[in-house]
Amino acid sequence: MEEQERYVEAVLRIVEQIPVGRATTYGLIAEAVGRGGPRQVGRVLAMYGGPVPWWRVVRADGGLPDSHQREALARYREEETPLRGSITDAASIRIDIDAACWQPPT
Repeated sequence: MEEQERYVEAVLRIVEQIPVGRATTYGLIAEAVGRGGPRQVGRVLAMYGGPVPWWRVVRADGGLPDSHQREALARYREEETPLRGSITDAASIRIDIDAACWQPPT
């Protein structure tokens, strides 16, 4: 297996472990994998993350890219993930990272 494939598998394996109602950050996953950074983790999820709970991986501020907010928000509500922000302004809603953060195993 080539190095890039091993990296993709490592990222996806960690994302699969995130419990329902919890979230982690791109950066914490990169640290757990031991290489790459938040952008590389995001790229893996963009290209290969469909089968894993990608919505449980967020930016350090608890937010997701705009293109994912609608679907992710529905999943957060379904999973009772702690949120913060105004329900009248969907763009302001974020994961309450202090309450929901899951630390990946290293």
